[in-house]
Amino acid sequence: MESDLEVMSTNDSGTNVEENIYRMHILVFDAFLLTLVLVGNISVLVVIINDGQKSRMNVYIKNLAVADLLCGLFYIVPRIVVHVNNDQFYGGNTICKMQEYFGNVGIFGSNTIVVALSLDRLYLVLRPLGSLAVRGKSAMMPCILCWVIAAIESVTGPIVFEYNDVIKYCTLWLNGTELKIYFTTIFVVVFIIPTMILAVCYSVIAYIIWRVSKREGGIQLKENPSSGHQHSSLLNSRQSSHSSGSEQRDTTISKSQIKTIKMTFVIVIAFFCCWAPYMIVNLLFIFGIIIIPNQVSIFINGLLPLNSVVNPLIYAAFSSRVFKRFRNKLTRRLPTTRTTRRTENWKM
Repeated sequence: MESDLEVMSTNDSGTNVEENIYRMHILVFDAFLLTLVLVGNISVLVVIINDGQKSRMNVYIKNLAVADLLCGLFYIVPRIVVHVNNDQFYGGNTICKMQEYFGNVGIFGSNTIVVALSLDRLYLVLRPLGSLAVRGKSAMMPCILCWVIAAIESVTGPIVFEYNDVIKYCTLWLNGTELKIYFTTIFVVVFIIPTMILAVCYSVIAYIIWRVSKREGGIQLKENPSSGHQHSSLLNSRQSSHSSGSEQRDTTISKSQIKTIKMTFVIVIAFFCCWAPYMIVNLLFIFGIIIIPNQVSIFINGLLPLNSVVNPLIYAAFSSRVFKRFRNKLTRRLPTTRTTRRTENWKM
């Protein structure tokens, strides 16, 4: 009997050690993600604000960075706190519901802004002339609409999540059937519908570029005499004769705008790659199709904020000139600051 107890004690201690090691790995991983989210998105905001260009693309990217910051603060930070407290939550019911709501606002806000940005790029290609008037307007209203949609979608979080005082955890209070209905709704609204919209947007964009490129013998660059910039003709660039006279329909798009389309496309690919494992695996698990250990489930849930890490990296990769201008401004200011300090010290 004593030997059996010793074996059980040894097994329990070994299990605890393994759990502690795994918890430490997850803690380090979440802390690393949080650092990347904060540094990356704050850097994007500082660079865009300092650059001073109030383009529609910059408005979308700023709001996307804010959404990613909310995701980091209200999704990753609570995970870190729970891991530090041995997988227990001591915040009470109010904080439980608040973190679920604001975390969902960040996650859903990021999704809706990516969709709005893709629709904006699609309109740019479909109606180049009509979009000239739109380009002069701010994208703040579409972004406000995105935040309103995200705020409405996030209401479900505080409703279904409750603080369990027995196990000291913020958990879902749903039975099996309710959980299936809830997650299936989230799966369709948050993942399937945005993915379908994004797929349609970029399928149309790709088809238009391919069709015109094939018909015109390739996308040709031409010089704009008024601005001196090169433009790429994407649609019909010909003269249409009318009874009232000859009117030129010059439907062109600049190289910088083509670059923003490419950047948005990469953001969409990152969205799908980061969300697909989380959504698909959890859906299959809830319906009992697959069985996953608790440790694997924690790791997969931790992959969700990767989208908030990747977005600023994509912006930095496609906006090297903006970051270079910011670095040059910062470099010019530093010697001035040092000279001023030296002068003040010399007067003292």
